[in-house]
Amino acid sequence: MPLHSYLVLFAFTVLFWVFILQFIRTKNSLSVLLGNPTIEKLYFVSGKITLFTTWFLFIIKAINPRLGYLDVPPGLSWLAVGLLYIGALILAISLINLGKSLMVGLPSGETTLQTHGLYRYSRNPIYLGVHTIAIASCIYFPDLINIAFTIYGIYIHHLIIKEEENFLAKRFGPDWVTYCSKVRRYL
Repeated sequence: MPLHSYLVLFAFTVLFWVFILQFIRTKNSLSVLLGNPTIEKLYFVSGKITLFTTWFLFIIKAINPRLGYLDVPPGLSWLAVGLLYIGALILAISLINLGKSLMVGLPSGETTLQTHGLYRYSRNPIYLGVHTIAIASCIYFPDLINIAFTIYGIYIHHLIIKEEENFLAKRFGPDWVTYCSKVRRYL
């Protein structure tokens, strides 16, 4: 395997442990970690599955570099690895910044508006990291299914974000408006 394949596997191993440690850190049961879907449940779940499938395809391509019908030039493979590390770093830091407030979907209980760490620069750094990794996957493994899953997943997550922001506007009112005037949705 080429060096970039090992770096891909290392990045996903680190991400796996960040997810595990964050789950332990929240000390929540699975039922508390899962909130209410922001959009119709089928689209919500399918959007999550498609983006995580792009990550799985990234890993499979790293394990078997000959997989696929297109030969990816080494420069593009290295670009993808660079984007993977940028996305993974954004994702890991934003998960840590979110702390015990991590939840998939909308919370039913009380929450606080997160505006520290990477949330000072992006209202959605977790999604920014996830999307960056999915795009890197398309560069590393430019398969039509991978590209279609990435486009669909990013589109669905954009709809999710819009509904989450509607929820936050209702929940936090003027604080949300002030935050939105200072911080952009993605970058």
